[in-house]
Amino acid sequence: MSGGWPTGATPGARSLDLDAYCRRIGFTGALAATRECIVRLIQRHAMAIPFENIEVLAGRVPLLDDEGLQRKLVHQRRGGYCFEQNRLFRGVLQAIGFDAHPMEARIRAGVPADIVTGRTHLATRVVLDGVDHLVDVGCGGIAPLAPLSLASRGDQRAGTGTYRFVAIDGDLMLRTLTADGWVDGYRLLPTSPHLIDCEMGNWFVATHPASMLGRNLLVARALEDGRLRLFNHRLSTYRPESAAPAEQTLRTRAEFADVLADGFGLDIAPPDLDAVMAALDRLPSD
Repeated sequence: MSGGWPTGATPGARSLDLDAYCRRIGFTGALAATRECIVRLIQRHAMAIPFENIEVLAGRVPLLDDEGLQRKLVHQRRGGYCFEQNRLFRGVLQAIGFDAHPMEARIRAGVPADIVTGRTHLATRVVLDGVDHLVDVGCGGIAPLAPLSLASRGDQRAGTGTYRFVAIDGDLMLRTLTADGWVDGYRLLPTSPHLIDCEMGNWFVATHPASMLGRNLLVARALEDGRLRLFNHRLSTYRPESAAPAEQTLRTRAEFADVLADGFGLDIAPPDLDAVMAALDRLPSD
């Protein structure tokens, strides 16, 4: 381990079906604990398994056990949020042979500077060539599409995004470059959560009345040349060559069904789509 980041406790042995996972994300070739392999895995995962919180809008707490994660994200062709996505991905990395451990963070995107947020984001620390790197496939539109060196304070390019780390009181703030300049993403803590910490964070995000993901629809996936994001009624397509995203407004159940299936590749059961529409109906009027 480098950089002073503790290993902490990691989940127990996993019974992951790597062949099924590779089919799900469209990954071909050898699985090996190399930088080239992990970059390809991140990119394929981000394009195939969207960030989505439909489970929460349907009134359920997402399962974090190995069987439940594989059933939902791999076999049922669904997505998930950070506690699901990064736990599954970390298990895949560990099964391949990567030195991978959980990291916890406080979301800062869109949060006023004087508001302290909870430890409700889960990411992964991976050691590559003796250096600690951030790997994150579970943070919607801001997740980097390649490992980021935790030791670097310079700009780092990852896929279509540019990132940098800023040291703040022993933590690391991940910032991302947007059309409006540098913005905060999340604040990484120098601690490694135990499984019970992840369970508590998952429960809080899924059940707290003020949870953003409990009241809003958020779906995001990477594209070959950009990102696709759905926030409530607004569908946005981001391209690196465009200063502003292309946007459209979804209104009808049929429009949402088409976009979730065709745009995001999600297989959403009718009762869960009903729950999505009910959540949108509860939003405050513009």
